Amino acid sequence: MKYTAFISYNSKDDRWAKWLQRKLEAYSLPVVIRNEKDEVVKREENAKKLRVFRYRADLNTISLNEGLAKELDEARWLIVICSPNSAKSAWVGKEIQHFLDTGRRNHILPFIVDGTSYSGGENECLNPVLKTAFPDGDLLGVNIDDYGDDPRIYRKRKALVRTVSILVEVPDAYSYLWNRYRLRFWEGVALKAAGMVAVVLLLLWAWHYNAEFETRIRLVDTTPQNKNLPTPDSLKVALMLDNEEKPLVLKESDGTATYKNLPGRFANQQARLTFSADGYESVDTIVNLERDGEVQVNIHRDNTYGVLAGTVMDEDGNALGGASIEVEGLVATSNPDGTFELNIPIERQKPYPHVRISKQGFQSIEFTQQSVGRNWMVLMRR
Repeated sequence: MKYTAFISYNSKDDRWAKWLQRKLEAYSLPVVIRNEKDEVVKREENAKKLRVFRYRADLNTISLNEGLAKELDEARWLIVICSPNSAKSAWVGKEIQHFLDTGRRNHILPFIVDGTSYSGGENECLNPVLKTAFPDGDLLGVNIDDYGDDPRIYRKRKALVRTVSILVEVPDAYSYLWNRYRLRFWEGVALKAAGMVAVVLLLLWAWHYNAEFETRIRLVDTTPQNKNLPTPDSLKVALMLDNEEKPLVLKESDGTATYKNLPGRFANQQARLTFSADGYESVDTIVNLERDGEVQVNIHRDNTYGVLAGTVMDEDGNALGGASIEVEGLVATSNPDGTFELNIPIERQKPYPHVRISKQGFQSIEFTQQSVGRNWMVLMRR
């Protein structure tokens, strides 16, 4: 047979017919089927799938021979969706009669979704053709309400598995098939739940990753204090993110800079932090931007920047040794080759230190130097 079953139904029960066809065709038959005594009652070399035919709408304008006779002949079973709707359907009756006429009375399977069989009246769910063929009430079928107090989600699926056991002609294997189906059903539920949890976690991670945050950067001066030099709270501070400078949003008197509304992708990432003050070269360092946390940056003034070094020469370009170089009370003397070096401690540094250079026989020089350095060239006149 081309089809395991042909579903006969009234268009008003289309939802049930679609559900039953979809579930039957998705059902995975086991290679080995056992009965309630755990005895093998059916064995296949390969697991097979059920093939189910369902016409998409009632046929009202053509005869059965012009319509579905071929499909009915190629189906081993006729599943009749039984309800008060199909009980009144002449077309359902024709399909049942065709099965009866072709000698397949024992392969008609009622699937009751609504109403009561052999009740008569408006609630009757069996088509008159069925009742005529089985006048003694000996028609066996499947009823979705035959499973007591089970939740409806179970009752529908138990009816499905009962249908499968009949279609494969091992009705006494129902318990085995049901236990197997239930296990796979809950495995599927667990898998879907795990997938949903994974999606939720992914969305939470994405939200957390992209959520804006703020971080506080505290500047701490770790070298001796000098009121003449810029204090940490007077420094201009900026973050460099995506090659764009982001000045601080708030800077407090204790040297704390607070950056707000930073893009979430920079959380716990490294970024460049720059410091600058009027009259000084800017410096930078790398910090780790903690989400809603505080980063302490220790400010250390390197003595290298407090070294004054250079060469003293006369107007003819001759080196002058023995010249006195005085800066803020500190004195150095030039070497015979005219070079000198003077280390100015942090405590005595100034943004604009006063410099005096003198040598006997030459005019003294006094000036205010904006910054100290190592490459001075001083010319002295006689």
